[in-house]
Parts: sequence; C-alpha cells; structure tokens
Amino acid sequence: MTQLQADKTFERSGVSGKLKIVLQDVSGTLLRTLGTIERRGYDYRDVHCTQRVDGDFDLLVAIEDLGGPRNLDTLCKQLERLYNVVSAEKVGRRTRAEWAN
Repeated sequence: MTQLQADKTFERSGVSGKLKIVLQDVSGTLLRTLGTIERRGYDYRDVHCTQRVDGDFDLLVAIEDLGGPRNLDTLCKQLERLYNVVSAEKVGRRTRAEWAN
C-alpha cells in the first residue's frame, strides 16, 4: 500500500487572533460573515455579538488558522467586501511577527 502525503495547502500557520466586525442589521449577514471566515481557512472559537445604539451589530470573533491566508489583514479586507459588512479589523495583542513589519 502507498502512504498518502499530507496536503501542504492545509498546514496550520499558527495565525490566530480576534476580529471586530461591524454588521448592518440585515437578514443573513451574520451567517454570510461566519461562513466566509470558515471558507477562507479559519475556525471561529468564540463569537460574541452585541447591538449598538445606531442599530448595527458589533461582532467579536476569536479565530484560529486552519490553512487560510497567513495574514489577518487579508481576511479583514475580504470580509469588508461582503454585503452589509461596515468594517472589519484585528483587535487585541499583536504577535512578534506583526511587530517586525
């Protein structure tokens, strides 16, 4: 029997962090946002959603890399392109690699 090699495209890069995403209150926006995070190779570990005074929602998501883009800035740009996503940004502590850039 031949042993299968692991697919290199799905190796974990060790990228993890928290994102703050502002969503408009429109049906399907939350599911579309979380689905995009998964399809881009990340797993969300903690999701917290609160409604703002202006009617939009603040979504805090703790994510872990499953083989997606190596840079959370890229993921934020992809999320901001979604319909009814107002903004997406990294929050929390920076990693050593980010301090070097």
